[in-house]
Amino acid sequence: MTWSDFLARYRDTEVQLQAYVDKLPLWVNLWRAWMFLIFTTAVVFVFRKVEARWLGVTMVVSLFGYNIVAMVSGVGRFPSIAFLVLWSPLAVYFARRRTGLPTQTTFDRIYSGWVTVALATLVTSLAFDTYNVAYSLIRGVP
Repeated sequence: MTWSDFLARYRDTEVQLQAYVDKLPLWVNLWRAWMFLIFTTAVVFVFRKVEARWLGVTMVVSLFGYNIVAMVSGVGRFPSIAFLVLWSPLAVYFARRRTGLPTQTTFDRIYSGWVTVALATLVTSLAFDTYNVAYSLIRGVP
């Protein structure tokens, strides 16, 4: 596969993914919007806080990974495996770091609150992703 072939296939997969997302129930897309809001808020903290940097990097890599898995396995529930593989260690990291975060300044308290909300969002998302991957494997569908 040439680089051009890869890029063409990647673009085709993105079109298929968008068609898939467009058919999801409203609540799923509202959840996706919430995750996007919380995770992109990391930008506010990324220059001063290592956890925000890890979340930002993991988000970008996992979205790319999701698309790659979809290219290989097909568009559906199984590509959520990329999120399970990459977000699970991030959730453990956030859980371990959260309790030791400083809370002396207003910025620290806001950041600590954001980490707590981001962790809760990660854990909830991982539950949905686990269901999606299990459903895919049990039903034998992408």
